[in-house]
Amino acid sequence: MRRGEFQIIDRFFTYEGFGEWRSQGIGDDCALIDTGTERIAVTTDMMAIGTHFLPNANPEDVGYKALAVNLSDLAAAGASPRAFFLSIGLPERDDAWLAAFSRGLMSLAQTSGCALLGGDTTRTAAVGDVRAPVTISITAMGALSEGKGLGRAGARPGDDIWVSGTLGDAYAALKHRWGHWQLMPDAAESVFERMDRPTPRNALGSALLDLATACADVSDGLKADLGHILERSEVGADVLWDAVPISSALRALSASAQQEAALMGGDDYELVFTAPEALAHRVEQVGLLTQTRLTRIGKIREKVSGDNLTVRTQNGVIITTPTNGFDHFAV
Repeated sequence: MRRGEFQIIDRFFTYEGFGEWRSQGIGDDCALIDTGTERIAVTTDMMAIGTHFLPNANPEDVGYKALAVNLSDLAAAGASPRAFFLSIGLPERDDAWLAAFSRGLMSLAQTSGCALLGGDTTRTAAVGDVRAPVTISITAMGALSEGKGLGRAGARPGDDIWVSGTLGDAYAALKHRWGHWQLMPDAAESVFERMDRPTPRNALGSALLDLATACADVSDGLKADLGHILERSEVGADVLWDAVPISSALRALSASAQQEAALMGGDDYELVFTAPEALAHRVEQVGLLTQTRLTRIGKIREKVSGDNLTVRTQNGVIITTPTNGFDHFAV
């Protein structure tokens, strides 16, 4: 039985398609909509200070990241960013905060070619004399060629499992800021950058359109997001822990901390994808062309009863984590 936020979506907000526009991507990072003459990818994310950002987060970083997480969804669909819409709830007017937020937001909008085309502004609700914190909702749209687009369904037994970049840095940054883990100053600065300014892999996503069989961005943790691919594709997977790419900053931590961060930490906004083994060389070439580190970490297999995702060390030891990743409504 699905639990938490995905169970809520399944139970209350999943319907049979109707109307002239139909989505090819319900349950994926983006809805892939055929309008009759073209295909567009659409995604939306809601974020709040105190839930997705620390209360004292730099507003310029908040603006940048608010758009980056939506561009990452477009990357997972292989779509080229085109436009976004911003709705923001504010407890009060703060021009200095808004100026910094706007700088971060629009710097990424301009470099990614994703234009702000509209939105809404409102004041957040109050409980007594206390108003809810800043809440941000962005809907982003990207372009796809007719019939193209990546989703979570499509992985097949025998496919390789790949990830971009390194995993776990953003989670390590959060744990350091909470005072739970201690990193050396240089290491802390490098993971702060990964947490505050993630890099959407849009060039990589587009380059994988004819290679990948399934794709997701790592927002809730590798185990969670790869798990979404497995569920949608109705397959299982074996992952080799020793192959999972982690940074030198993370390697300075204990083995259990490395596993916790890289397997269930989330907030990396890297891509996890599957591709036929025969296309491994072409995938490697895509990594070189897009200047993106790509690592093969495991294999897709047939679905079996029980846990369909197994993570083992080179010596065959099975690695477990307390949870598979982040869930807003986990029980």
